[in-house]
Amino acid sequence: MDDVSVACEGPLSGMDLRQLMRSYGGSLLGSLGMELFPDRFPLLVKFVDAGERLSVQVHPDDAYALRNEGDLGKTEAWYVVWAEPGAELVLGFSRDTSPEEVRRSLEEGTLEELLRWVPVSEGDVVFLSPGTLHALGEGILVYEVQESSDVTYRLYDWGRGREVHIDKALDVLEYGPVELPKARGLTLEEAGGYRTFLVACRYFALERLEVFSEMAGECDGRSFHALSLIEGEGLLVCGGGSLEVRRGESLLLPADLGGYRLEGRLVALLSFVPDLVQDVVGPLREAGYGKDEIGSVVREGTCS
Repeated sequence: MDDVSVACEGPLSGMDLRQLMRSYGGSLLGSLGMELFPDRFPLLVKFVDAGERLSVQVHPDDAYALRNEGDLGKTEAWYVVWAEPGAELVLGFSRDTSPEEVRRSLEEGTLEELLRWVPVSEGDVVFLSPGTLHALGEGILVYEVQESSDVTYRLYDWGRGREVHIDKALDVLEYGPVELPKARGLTLEEAGGYRTFLVACRYFALERLEVFSEMAGECDGRSFHALSLIEGEGLLVCGGGSLEVRRGESLLLPADLGGYRLEGRLVALLSFVPDLVQDVVGPLREAGYGKDEIGSVVREGTCS
């Protein structure tokens, strides 16, 4: 889901998100979405199916990208929807290193010895702040949510011969090991199911909704809701009507939609532009979670 995604059903069928944003503006994006990125859809949401090892890459932060690309950097997160037994991904370096050592390893063909491979399984969440070296290994399907930018620096491509961006990648890399958080989110029980807060930062919040019968949600004018079903099927009920939803489908709910319900037995991932205190920290505090627990979800911002 991005600027060029196209509506496939209903009276707006065939219109892409750029057209919808021009027509509906804040009614679609919400006040927080408009504040974050008024001229583009605020998030990129996609499924990435790694049938083979993907390139080893890094994203810059906003300041570097603006100086060097005239665009924004990228913060992103992965939710592992499925993984083969023994599947792994690259997350940072196996030890502390330096730009000089990494450049030398690329010249000598030994970079792979510096990579940190991390085993993953279904339900793992990986937060990728700018500067984090990363790559998906084969046999992994992830849901990816990210800041609205396409700026990526490819450091290494397993000998496939595609363009690499070594100098810029070396400029922005973090040169030490990166820990994979052990927490898989914090869960609240609600009528009809469970809501798990997976990860949140200033750009996006990501939740997992497990619906047993029906679960209510609300687009209150502050942000759209991007819903993607990863298990089961059911109905989206809103505005006096309903829409059948199935595994693999994604829905964009406008910020001014108001209340809605998900009915059936299903699991969905929900992404939106958050107010971290109101949408994440507050509900988790009220549920009795402590500062350290909340800090495992809120990766940027305050939970003090």
